[in-house]
Amino acid sequence: MTTRPRQHAVLQAKFLGTKANQTLSTSNSATVMGVTSRGIFLKPKTKWVIFLSFEDHRGPMTINLKGDISPLRDLTPGELIQISPNLITVPKHNLAISTQHASIWQPVLINSETHDRQDMSPRLKAFTQDAYAQNSGVGLSGSLPALLDFPAEKGQDSDGNILSIRNHIKHDDLIASLELIENLLGRGSGLTPSGDDFIIGLLLTLNRWNDALGIGNELQSFNVRVVEAAYAKTTTLSANLIECAAEGQGDERLIAALDFLMTGESNQDRLLNELLNWGNSSGVDALVGMVVGISPKLD
Repeated sequence: MTTRPRQHAVLQAKFLGTKANQTLSTSNSATVMGVTSRGIFLKPKTKWVIFLSFEDHRGPMTINLKGDISPLRDLTPGELIQISPNLITVPKHNLAISTQHASIWQPVLINSETHDRQDMSPRLKAFTQDAYAQNSGVGLSGSLPALLDFPAEKGQDSDGNILSIRNHIKHDDLIASLELIENLLGRGSGLTPSGDDFIIGLLLTLNRWNDALGIGNELQSFNVRVVEAAYAKTTTLSANLIECAAEGQGDERLIAALDFLMTGESNQDRLLNELLNWGNSSGVDALVGMVVGISPKLD
């Protein structure tokens, strides 16, 4: 009597980020890179990391799942994953994820003329002060008071590299800041070090709102050199996120916070809470990058 092979349990994907969708079409396998409470990181043979997310927040490298995700929590680093354009298979656990009916997600394009320049300065300061009140002493938050001229808590110091980068942006000299940017790459701990998160916030700001902020002709060359340095000096995951930011793409929590700072549209408290929940210190570090990108143009 022959035994019929056990069928895979199939989960469904709700959304595919553009980079995740691209990777499913160009890779046939991946390994589990890391398992967290929020999702699973996969490393295909291509350069892009895929994030199987247990949450609803979307991003360029993210696949958002629905249904019972508990079987995925048993995955371990190094496990082999099979990939096809419509299906991700976990042979060891007899599990599959269908992406066939998932919607492709990418950030909504914005009209740079919608920015509310008149109220930007007080809005940026109020948002940043609230973030600092909740996250002082976390990551690179110590630079926020010096960047926007409000009182710092005792023992909180600003980062000279960050203040100098702001000064170069103020004087429309992005290329002069490249060495300072490279000093920050890979600095800090975690899946995405604080220095990398700062750069993500900065690049997302400069590229998504480049017309409104009046960023000069050096931006494309600046992007290329920062991305090249990221792949040489920091983790693949960070370098991926930095490359996305250079294309004006990022996690929707970052984009929502950035667009609020520029336009004033939406609810500050909700956006701040979501931003600060983007990693342990990643949200406030990315905010420091946003402030460095925006504030020199408001002086």
